[in-house]
Amino acid sequence: MVPAPARHRCRPGDGGRARARRRGAAKGGEVRLIALGLGLSLLGCAAAPVDYGALQSAATERQRWSDGSEAEARRDAKQLLQRPLTADSAARVALLRNRGAKAAAQTLGIAQAELASVKRLPNPELHGSIRFRRNEDPELDIAALLDVSSLLLSLSRTSAAEAEVAAARLEAVGALVDLSYDARRAFVDYQAALELLELRTTVLGAFDASAMAAERMSAAGNVTELTVASEQALREEARLAVDEAKAAVESARQALNGAMGINEQGVSWRAAARLPELPSAELALDQLETKSLQASLDVQAAKQRYAAAAKQAGIANVGGWLPELKAGVSAEREEHWGVGPAVQLTLPLFYQGQGEVGVARARMKREEHLYADASVQVRNTARALRAELESARRGVRQQHGVVLPLRQRVVQQTQLEFNAMQVGIFQLLAAKRDQLAAAEHYLELRRRYWRARLEAEQLLAGRRVR
Repeated sequence: MVPAPARHRCRPGDGGRARARRRGAAKGGEVRLIALGLGLSLLGCAAAPVDYGALQSAATERQRWSDGSEAEARRDAKQLLQRPLTADSAARVALLRNRGAKAAAQTLGIAQAELASVKRLPNPELHGSIRFRRNEDPELDIAALLDVSSLLLSLSRTSAAEAEVAAARLEAVGALVDLSYDARRAFVDYQAALELLELRTTVLGAFDASAMAAERMSAAGNVTELTVASEQALREEARLAVDEAKAAVESARQALNGAMGINEQGVSWRAAARLPELPSAELALDQLETKSLQASLDVQAAKQRYAAAAKQAGIANVGGWLPELKAGVSAEREEHWGVGPAVQLTLPLFYQGQGEVGVARARMKREEHLYADASVQVRNTARALRAELESARRGVRQQHGVVLPLRQRVVQQTQLEFNAMQVGIFQLLAAKRDQLAAAEHYLELRRRYWRARLEAEQLLAGRRVR
């Protein structure tokens, strides 16, 4: 409590010199208090702006760039779009142009601002009173108090907030990694859509030629109307499939535009129309689980969140029992100025912060479970991706080396037997449809492989695909 000022009356008849001394002392006291307030305010910390370039560099260092260095990754997006687009250049454009990435990075800015708030010194409290008496100079009481309890806990609060900032930084880098690989996957989908359109266009050309030949032969009386109608139906089905493929290309292109953060107004780009073949060297799948766990931004961020929650739980425990102590100086003016210490104490007799302690402990337990779960999820994802990559690679090889040649042979033999009138038109059409389905399945297997590989690379870069 602020000590009550002693009540000494000023003697009547004090001269002007005494009053001048009092005015000078009062002015000096005000100047000292103002200087103290300014000095304490200068000790506050301002929130640092988010360094987006540093986040980009951190995200870039975690990725596998096949066609350039980090310096090239910072090249202007417009220059990147002027060249044939690749999966890597699409990822770079996304880092440069996508506003969603910068928005995600502001979670770090929020955490930094909260850290600055925690680091600040508590503002001093100023108390004052003035009492007027007849025929006497007024009595002045002034006190300045600082929250000592808050100062004692500030170091622990700062440590907890720093852990939150570290977690936010990891999550911001992770958001950029996600964005890069989202763009890569969108590019793979776009290439697959282009290749499917090319395949179906080629098939339409072949079926159109076959239908026209059947029409000419029908005019000469060499084939039946059933054969002509069947060939025409196959051609029209192929035409419909081409229209669907064109719509899929446009949809995939717009999805890629969205991932890169562009709208193509005044911006045009082109890309190779075929998915690349499988790489000769596969990722080190036997080490995928271990390396992914070591690199995981999710696990590291969860660890920082758990550390912050544990520190906050400790602060809540101590803060519940710690008396609220405020200390400072008190000044009084009657005949002369008197200065001395001032203390205000609030004792936690009836409430020791049980609610805050319960909330803090529950949050700590939640973050502990999330930390443990993050490791489990990374391990399970790594195992699933290993199985997916191995299966997709086997499937591509089997389809390319065995199934497609067999389907081609079936069509050739069926055509020969049809020409010899040993099989009907429906068997020939079924053979052609099966061959087309096998070709489209081969394309889908390659798309599946590249998407799985990108997910594995993203896992090695520290992020698990949700």
